[in-house]
Parts: sequence; C-alpha cells; structure tokens
Amino acid sequence: MTAGLPTAASAAPLAAAAADQPWRDRRKSAARRADALLNAMTFEEQVTLVTAVEVADFKPLEHLGIPAMTRVDASDGLRGDTGVTAFPAPNALAATFDTELAEEYGDAIGVEARGKGWNVLLGPTVDIDRNPRNGRESESYGEDPLVNGLIGAAVTRGFQKNDVIAQVKHFTVYNQEDGRNTLDVVVSERALRELYYPAFEHTIRDGGALSIMGSYPKVNGVFACEDPHIIGALKNDLGLKGYLGTDYYPYGDRVKEINAGVDSAALIPDTPKDAFTDGRIPKERTRDAAGRILYALFASGAYDNPLPSAPAEVVTTDAHQALARITGERATVLLKNKGGLLPLSKKKTIAVIGPAGKDAMTGVEGSSYVDPGDFTTAVDAITAKAGAARVLFSQGTLGDVALPTIPGAVFTTPDGQPGLHAEFFAGEDLSGTPLTTTTASNIDFRWGNPVGGLPAKWSARWTGRITPPTTGLVRFSTLLAGAAKIVVDGVTVLDESRFIWDSFFGPKESAIGGVTGLVGGRPVDITVEYSTKDAGFYGPSMKLCWQPDSLIPAAVATAKQADVAVVFVNNYSGEAFDRDDLSLPGDQNQLVEAVAAANPNTVVVLNTSGPMLMPWLGQVKGVLQAWYQGAATGTSIANILYGDAEPGGRLPVTFPADERQGPTTYTGGKNDFANGSITYDEGIYVGYKWYDKHRAQPLFPFGHGLSYTSFSHDRPRVYSRGRGDEAAEVSVEVRNAGRRTGSDVVQVYIGQLPTTVDTPARTLAGFARVELAPGQRRTVRVTVSRRALSYWDEAKSRWVTPTGKVPVYVGRSAAEVTYAGSITVK
Repeated sequence: MTAGLPTAASAAPLAAAAADQPWRDRRKSAARRADALLNAMTFEEQVTLVTAVEVADFKPLEHLGIPAMTRVDASDGLRGDTGVTAFPAPNALAATFDTELAEEYGDAIGVEARGKGWNVLLGPTVDIDRNPRNGRESESYGEDPLVNGLIGAAVTRGFQKNDVIAQVKHFTVYNQEDGRNTLDVVVSERALRELYYPAFEHTIRDGGALSIMGSYPKVNGVFACEDPHIIGALKNDLGLKGYLGTDYYPYGDRVKEINAGVDSAALIPDTPKDAFTDGRIPKERTRDAAGRILYALFASGAYDNPLPSAPAEVVTTDAHQALARITGERATVLLKNKGGLLPLSKKKTIAVIGPAGKDAMTGVEGSSYVDPGDFTTAVDAITAKAGAARVLFSQGTLGDVALPTIPGAVFTTPDGQPGLHAEFFAGEDLSGTPLTTTTASNIDFRWGNPVGGLPAKWSARWTGRITPPTTGLVRFSTLLAGAAKIVVDGVTVLDESRFIWDSFFGPKESAIGGVTGLVGGRPVDITVEYSTKDAGFYGPSMKLCWQPDSLIPAAVATAKQADVAVVFVNNYSGEAFDRDDLSLPGDQNQLVEAVAAANPNTVVVLNTSGPMLMPWLGQVKGVLQAWYQGAATGTSIANILYGDAEPGGRLPVTFPADERQGPTTYTGGKNDFANGSITYDEGIYVGYKWYDKHRAQPLFPFGHGLSYTSFSHDRPRVYSRGRGDEAAEVSVEVRNAGRRTGSDVVQVYIGQLPTTVDTPARTLAGFARVELAPGQRRTVRVTVSRRALSYWDEAKSRWVTPTGKVPVYVGRSAAEVTYAGSITVK
C-alpha cells in the first residue's frame, strides 16, 4: 500500500534553524533533534504523526517541518511505478553472495525512489525461506540467517544513502502465504533467536535500518504485532531505535498493537483516533511512538532533504540497467555442465525452446512486482549473438500461464446433450440431495455463484464427456478460488484448492492443473468437483481451461535440426498463495524430456522462483538456475550461455530431491480467516541444517554452483581472536586453476559446539566472493563472530558461548567442505 506524493508546498525547502526551533539544527544528533521536536509538539500532533496514512494527513505538521511520509514497496525496485529499473529478484541477489553489489543494488533503488517522490521504502525482505513452496520465497535472501542478514544490511545501507527510510519486512516468522492473516505459528524461543531474528538484527546494527514492518501471523497464539515480548526483543535486544510499523491491514486489535509497541499505523487507516484520548492508549506510549518516527526522519535525512516537488517520469538510467544485468549474471547458478557443453559456440545452431520472449517471468507477483518496461528478451539477445541464421525458435510450452476457457462445444452431458450435467449441494462435501440440477455450457464463474439460491457454503459436480480435437498431451488447468478436483478419462489432473488466483499487483494470473494423453476425436469422461472451501474474500471462482493442441512435437522437430537445444521453463509465484508442490507446472517436464531425447546437447534454463524437482536431470547436459531477473531477463542469460559473462551464482537455498524433504508443510485452511496453525517442530534445523540432521541427500546443496573455470583452496588457517565479538579469522588461499577469469565464493562453516546441547553439524559463519584471472592467487580472510559460536539458552533467556574447541570447515557448498582447523573458545 502506498500513499500519494507531497504537494509542491509541502516539499518546499525547510527553513533554516531558528532559536525557537532547535530541532532544525543539523549539528545536533538525530536523537537530540527528535527529543526537541517531540517536546514542541502538542499531543494531538503526536497522534497525527502516529496515525497519518495519506499525504494530506501530514498537513497539520507542516509548520514543524515534518515532511509527508510517502511509502512504496521496494524489495527489487519500485512497485507500481513506470520508468524504473526492475532488478533481479532478491533471492537472485542473494545468490551473488556479494554484499558490495547488494549495497549498489539498494543505492540504485533508493535513488530512483527519491526521483519518484518516495521517502519510505518498504523493504528489504529478510524472511527465512523455511519451505520452498512459499509463494514469496523469491522476495527474501534464502534459507540462511547470515546470508539474509548481511545481504539485507547491505541493501538497507544502499537505500538509506538517499535520505529515505528503509522499513525491513516482516518481523517475524512470516514464511508462508496460505492462511497468513490468522495463522498461528508454534515455534520455540530458541528458533526465534537463532534463526528468525538474526537477519533483522544485522539490518539494524550493520545496515542502520530505521524501521521494521511487523508480520501478519500469530506467534505461539498471539499476533506478532500484539506481542510485547516479541516487540520488546526487537527494540531492546536487536537494537531498533527507529519505529515499528504494521503490514497492510493485519488481523488483530489496533489498540493492542500500539500498546504492545507498534509505532506507526501508516498502513492501517482504521486505527481508532479516540483510543489515544479515552485512556485506552497511554500518552507515554503515544509519545514514545512519535519520538521513534521522528528519530527515523532525522537519522535518515528525510526531514532535512525534501522530496522533489513532482515525480520524474523516468528514473531508470543506463547505469542502473547495467547493474541489473551484472546482478543477473552474478546470480545465475550453473547447476550442471556435463562435458563442458557451456559456454556455447556462436558457430553452432541453437534451438531456443519455451517461454523465452515477452512471456518470460520477470519478477515475483504481488507487493514486489516491478514493471520491467521494454526489456530485451532471451531469444532476441541470443539471436543478436549467434545471428538469425543460427537460431531456431519453437514455443514448445506456454509455461506457467492461464489457459483459454474450455468452450462448451466440446462437452456433452451423460445423456448426449450439449454441455455438462451440473448438480449443486448445500455444504462443502457434495452430500445429500442436490439443491439445483441444471445443464451448464462450460465452467466459468468469477467472484460469485454460478447459479442463484446457493448458501454461503456449497459444492458442485459437473459430469459429461469431452472430445479433444487432436491426439497427444492435453493440458487442463483452472483459475480457482475454492477447492476443485478434475478427473479426465480416469486420470486425476487436479485435486487442490486456492484462496485467490491473482497476486494483487502484476499482469499474470496463477493457474493450476495437469496433463494427460488423449486421442483426437474420441470422447472421454470428465468429472469436475468444486467447493467453496478455502475461497477468499472476493468470493467463489472457477474457470475450467485447457490447451488441447500440444506444442511439444513441433519443439522436438526443431531440436533435431540444431546442434544444441536450450529449453526455457518457468513458474508463476507471488503473494497470497503458496506452491502446492515443487514440480514444474503444466507440460514443462514432458517438454524437457522430449527435447532431451531428440537432442543430446540439451540445456535447461530455470526461470523460476526457486527450487524445482528435475526428473529429467540425468537426460540433459546443462542446467542454469536463472531465478527472476527483471529487466535483465534476456541479456544476462545470453551472456552466460555464450561465455561473455560467467555464471557467478551460488545457491542461497537447498534444492530438495523429492517432495518429502525439508521441514513440515502447512496443511490447514488457505484463506485469510482460516485460523490455521503450523508447528515448527524442526526447531533451528531449517535448510541445509535439516539435511545434515536427517542425513538426507538433496538434489543440489546450499552454496552449490559450478563455474566455467576451476578453483583450488589451499593453506586454510584458523586464528582464534577473542577481541570483542570477533572470535576468529579464517584464511584460505584461492587459486584460479583454469583458463578463464571467474569468481568463487569461499564459504566458512563451523561444526557442532562443545556442549551437550544439540547444535547443528554445520552452520555458515561467513563467506567472501573473490574474482580471479587465470592462474591468479589471493588470500581470502573471513571473520567468525562470537555470536556464531553461541546458542540461545531458553532456561536462562540469554546467549551462551560454550568453552572448548569448535571445528571450522572451508568449502564451496554445505556438502563440499574441508576441515580447516578449530577455534578455541575460552
């Protein structure tokens, strides 16, 4: 949610400091200036500051020099604006393991935000990627708290270089979309302290974050924004001097939220003003909240540096577009490269197959979707390098998109009439005598009931026969708000539910479904069941859709004509719903398998939100994880494919080998008012720590990434320190042993701590990215903090650092490490 722009008058230069307005004196600290202004404000003005939402709400504060606070979602660019830079998604940035690049990324977004008239940036997002089915997994920096924290802190520093406030999302345990507004997360205090809090602490202490956004869920039975214990930890233990705001319209009680420690009601315009004057909210709490907002305005520079009087039409620059491309290149992870097929020769013919044009996924949908503008597509970028004569294109698959509604002409009822036989029932379990029986031409209703007279909860069954026009794979899908099951010719192609099918902001819609093989002209039975279970606030909805003519045969024919085939595949991901499984949607797995059978030199480019299962992995020679790359979607991948850039990324998340791996998956209600719950019974064991704990073999481990060159790690050394929070320094000599310039990410892990308390077999304690020319050597040094050698003692409510020796490992992934020595903790 964003407010409008300030007027020219409100954006006018602030007056010079006067004797009766000491808060304008820039020589004083932000804290002193905030106190001085707070003392000059009336109580009514303090309430106005705490509750202001729109620009007009700040008008009564204008005489004090307080600027209107204008807010924009900004995790990977400016959501809702045009003429901006769509940067690669945050988890792509995390894959660079490059904090310097992350700060540049944040700085560029901050520059563009001021140009567009925004001074509060809602981001970065540092939520732990607990489960890769999370619809918003690509908005944060992966599964590890240190990577989240260091990358998040760097982006925050970049933002706030530009006289804006960074509001870091979402405190805390916001790890899924299904049922998010009323979800109860049952989680241990130790897991909160060791896993879910540290990234926020890094953004505050290392990044200087001046605001934090609270999260939707309950934590152990209490909404996060109503819990004084959680908010107290944020302000007292993690060090927040600025203010805590809420997300947009959280469920819960507004008065309880502010009394618990929420300082800004900017995204919740229903906060009752009379609660500040009738005794429900103490005046001391109001004063503290207003003071924290003032501190953020002074410390950020937003108070002293007014926004432009009018937003610029275009704020993206050639430099920012180049930064997006460089980020995309450094983020791309080379997962497999059998026989050194990559990089490709520009003299070879290449079959480009799949959504490689404007149909590519450029970003996560929802609050972080950024308009990429007229970006260069992958097929165009490849053609520019190889020449039109050497590039053959075939669509192969439509990818993860909404399909056309099935026309009524292909249906017949069980008694041979046009359409489908439809029965509607009271309740959601298809039981009892039907309330209504009718014939439907097709299934297509949105935000309401398909027939009149239905109760609030209902179910329906459509039966009949469907006749496909051609022989081959037929793709069925649905746009859905509710629960549905589709059975075609005895094959269940869908049995799932959805809250809504649109992630609020963004051009695409989320379809779910499956494929089955059918014979053209031969009618087969079809049964569709629907219920209002899980339908969201817009109401029940369903469109039954299909793609009757497979594009795979034409793609196979194209692949056979080329020296190499590059198959692009994708998935839609976004706010308001989670993925139901880890499979590529639709017919994309079948496409990859068919192309790989036709061309032995097949490379797959994963234009996806995160981990995917790869049943075809053994059949292809190359796999690139490209993530969502915004405006760089085509240029960076073409550069990687042809070796004009190196795939510099390393996985910030573990890729599971099957659906059963990883922490528990939520199975409760999916709509906002479901009041579901999930227990984080894995405790601190998320991501690679879960795999170590359960001795499970992932498809690809955390930190994994190949290169077009090779590196050696020599002379690892561990030097115990004991100065302040610095426990040790780990050094290793990195040598580029190959023939190409390339980059390596040195990863330092510590082993189990010397205590009887259960601690992880490996914990990332530091990392460093290094770029080397062929034959070049460099000694890389990584500092290990004392906190990394500690655990949270729930009984004593404090950090404990056991004494003794702690093993240290250096490697290229969580699964590929070498013992480097030990840290002696005294």
